[in-house]
Amino acid sequence: MDAAAIKQLSNDLKNATDEFTKQVIDVKSQSKQDSKRLDDLEQEFARLPAGGFTASAPTKTNPVAAAIVEGDQLTTVRAGAPSTGLMNVQQPLRAAISNPGSGQTGDTAYPTPTYRESNVQGIPAVRLSILDLLPTVSISEKVYEFVVLDGYLNAADYQVKEGDLKAGTDLPTKLARSEVATIAHWLPASLQVLDDNAGLQTLIQQVLSVGCRQKLEREVLIGNGGDGKIKGLVPQATVYDPMATTTADRVGAAITDLNAAGWNANAIVMHPETWFAISSAKNTTSDYLLGSPRDPSPASLWGVRVVTSPAMVANMVLVLDTSVTALLDRQQVSVQVSRHDGDNFRRNMVTILAELRAGLAVYATSGTRLVSLTKPAS
Repeated sequence: MDAAAIKQLSNDLKNATDEFTKQVIDVKSQSKQDSKRLDDLEQEFARLPAGGFTASAPTKTNPVAAAIVEGDQLTTVRAGAPSTGLMNVQQPLRAAISNPGSGQTGDTAYPTPTYRESNVQGIPAVRLSILDLLPTVSISEKVYEFVVLDGYLNAADYQVKEGDLKAGTDLPTKLARSEVATIAHWLPASLQVLDDNAGLQTLIQQVLSVGCRQKLEREVLIGNGGDGKIKGLVPQATVYDPMATTTADRVGAAITDLNAAGWNANAIVMHPETWFAISSAKNTTSDYLLGSPRDPSPASLWGVRVVTSPAMVANMVLVLDTSVTALLDRQQVSVQVSRHDGDNFRRNMVTILAELRAGLAVYATSGTRLVSLTKPAS
């Protein structure tokens, strides 16, 4: 081996020795640091209450520090190992944010807002069929007067020979009258609740308006009349007791009798349950007489349309020519909101009032027939 090679080998050996010496010094330095960390942890552990960690106060204990102190790697350091090496501490998420009453024990409850439907639910949407059925007359006074024939008989006859006295006819009339009634109701509300709930005032107005019209329909149909009240169609109708026994035939007989008297029966009014009993009738082989549940028959009997109303008396049917009636419209439903009612202004209250004025005129009670569907026992 020549001198250059020997010199190169000597230099390589010296470099290796210096690198080894440096690594030994680094290991000693790291060992001193780990030893200091261990002393700090032991001092921290010594400051814990007697008995170590307790289950009564888990929130005051650092779960990461506890995992290091109790870990096997720290035990090896106590036994003389120069280092714990890399320590992986896996700790589950604690105190998660969750909905109130829906999370785990110890979670932080967040007050999640709820969704509320703005409209009030559960209001029966009664179909106002009777008010749409009758002709309407707009009036501008409280009292509506009209002239009706009273006992008129058609005396028209032949003039058999020229010069014979022709038949004469009497025109007995009488003055009748119907008064307008007022139907109203009101509801108090605070100014704050109306300001804090958008659309509440409009909703209240709609409910009050519908309530007035529902009351009007009931009175137009079955009202008993009296001072300031409406006498309805049923109390004024002509009672008719046909000989037929089946319900459909009794209605048909009333239609026939009305038409035979010169009127034009164009409406039948009955309770919804009464119409269901008729439309669900079956023959002796359990076949439906009118349509079927899947394909129900149109609401009509003997070519005359049927109108149902919850206000109609059960097991009673009203057959009429609507041309003999008139719904008197003095004032459509109006809604007023006022703070000048009692001490409303001082209390921040408002009064919401819905009101209508209407009446009923029956020009000829002979243009109606009221039939019981239950044949009286003979």
